[in-house]
Amino acid sequence: MFSRIRQSPWQSILVVSVVLFPRVCSAQVDRRDSGSNARLSTTADGQVATTRSSSTATIHWQGVPLGETLDRLKLLYNDPVFVDRRVDPGQRVTLDMSASSAEQALGGIADACGLDTARLGRLLYLGPASEASRLRPLATLRARDVGRLPADARSTLSGRHSLSWARLSEPRQIATTAAEQCGWRIVDAELIPYDLWPANELPELSFAEEMTVLLIGFDLTFEIRAEEHAIRIVPLLPNVAPAPAHNTRNRTPIKVPTAGQAGGAKQVYTLHVQEKPVGAVLHELANRLHWNLQIDEDAIRAAGKSLDQRVSFSVTNADQEKLLDALLGPAGLEYREDGEQILVVPQRYSK
Repeated sequence: MFSRIRQSPWQSILVVSVVLFPRVCSAQVDRRDSGSNARLSTTADGQVATTRSSSTATIHWQGVPLGETLDRLKLLYNDPVFVDRRVDPGQRVTLDMSASSAEQALGGIADACGLDTARLGRLLYLGPASEASRLRPLATLRARDVGRLPADARSTLSGRHSLSWARLSEPRQIATTAAEQCGWRIVDAELIPYDLWPANELPELSFAEEMTVLLIGFDLTFEIRAEEHAIRIVPLLPNVAPAPAHNTRNRTPIKVPTAGQAGGAKQVYTLHVQEKPVGAVLHELANRLHWNLQIDEDAIRAAGKSLDQRVSFSVTNADQEKLLDALLGPAGLEYREDGEQILVVPQRYSK
């Protein structure tokens, strides 16, 4: 049920932990049908005595491991749950509440653990609040990328598929499988860090939703290379945001004003990057901010520079010029503007 296997002392005895430590991990779950006095109870060994629909569960948990609470939700509801890999499944949950849905129960668990939830279709996500708040918007952005593809490419990525994997599966292989189900390939799956996940299953989701769920725990997202029929893994830059914010309804594509633009509001950005390839960050910024970006890769190679150079920097309320200088300078690169085009070249390079 949870999305990452961690080495912890309770892991090997999870199945019998309630029997061995009834006072520490005591838990009682009563489920009452809203239209009758019938009740469903889970015993200490997790067996379900009776099942009812349209019912309310009364939950009393005292110091129960998070992973076990999610297993118990499976006995009560059918909604699948995906837990962010950064969440510790061994943290203890103390909860006393009534819940009429999996989403309500998971919200109580999230509050008890300092986490948050999000929903994509039937899938419930449990993770850090910052990630939960952007999960759906990010999936929507990637779905829009799919919608801009030519009809033949768009049709292959627009369908909905379920996805499952066995215990100790690697997330890079899971992501590769998701792409292959749509007839596409991931060209740089090795950028997904090595990890091992427990068995799980995602309900029917779009490709954009599947990949967003699989990658968000690594601070990654993806872009589509239609001409190569390929999916490219790129860093997720969550803190890139124009300020001040504007109503996004019926908004035209973002055009970043220059510092010298007369009569226009100046856009500023906040961005924190830690050890990311400069080329990947450039492409993600161009995609998100609609830059007309050109990179002189031949000149960069000739100067002994590389787009794979990893950079770290932090800017707050920076305009476009300061943002690009902070990004390109550590890699020995610079940029110049030609109309609306941004050309990236090695420092001190001129044609």
